[in-house]
Amino acid sequence: MSTSGLIRGSGLAALLGGALWVVVFAIYALRASGPGAEPPYRSFEGLGVPGRLSLLLIALGFMGLDWPTWRGEGYGRLGRGLGRVGFGLALLGVFVIVGSGASGAVGIIGVVALMVASLLVGAAALLTSVLPRWGAIVLIVGSLTFFLFDTETARAWCAVPYGVAWIALGYLQWAGRGVELQGPTRAR
Repeated sequence: MSTSGLIRGSGLAALLGGALWVVVFAIYALRASGPGAEPPYRSFEGLGVPGRLSLLLIALGFMGLDWPTWRGEGYGRLGRGLGRVGFGLALLGVFVIVGSGASGAVGIIGVVALMVASLLVGAAALLTSVLPRWGAIVLIVGSLTFFLFDTETARAWCAVPYGVAWIALGYLQWAGRGVELQGPTRAR
């Protein structure tokens, strides 16, 4: 498979993963919360498998963003350093979340690792123009918004922008408007 095909395929995975993430967290946020609410109040009951699948698809999207750096292309020295740390941390975060079921302290550590990683990758993309500027900004904003997430208030909706970011990034990769065509222009 060509590099272009690999990046497009990972873009499609990221787009689908982002869409599934949005659906999972919208259902979660719509569930009743607080005392007196009947189960499953703000639980992930029935959402575990689609939630994990969305994470695995997003991980494939990360890999598509990272693929050119494996070949020594893209990002420049500064961006490559930021990106490498971000990509490694993202994959670690995804596997910790999927492995732990996102429950307890281990799951929270995985989520924090994933969001910090997303910020690093977004910053690397913004500094180097590997993605269109708006794509990098969407990833940064989606990641920052997730830090406001709360399980029992209206802030449960703060998880949704992260999925929207991956829909946008997936589209950019799938449409060929990301890494391969844009190329780095700064921060070498």
